Amino acid sequence: MNRGRGWWYQGFTLLEVMVALSICAMAGIAAMQISGEHINHLSTIEEQTYASWVAENQLVEIRAQGDKWAAKNNHKGKVELAGQTWYWQQKVTRTADSSFVKVDIEVYTDEQYEQFAYTLSTYIDKEAKSNGRR
Repeated sequence: MNRGRGWWYQGFTLLEVMVALSICAMAGIAAMQISGEHINHLSTIEEQTYASWVAENQLVEIRAQGDKWAAKNNHKGKVELAGQTWYWQQKVTRTADSSFVKVDIEVYTDEQYEQFAYTLSTYIDKEAKSNGRR
């Protein structure tokens, strides 16, 4: 009988199989981590999108009020959107030009205004509002 390597010895050793399995396991773990991060990023993007809509809607309401809008700093409110309650805060800052004010709408996910989600800024011409121009 021939004791050399013949057709009956063809195949992988136990060590080769274990190395291949460990490589596949590491690749699987990496794929799972990437999938988890992707899901987390999607939820963050969704939250920022809804928060931006809240801020944009608040700025539209300010513009719609025209002359009746009181440029109050730290004016707060809450709104229901997409099945969630969003909390917003208006910050009004004077600019170098006295006819303009800077308005920041900050959106939060909690009532204590600690979980910041989004901010949107614009400049409003106070004189254009009083003259009826927009």
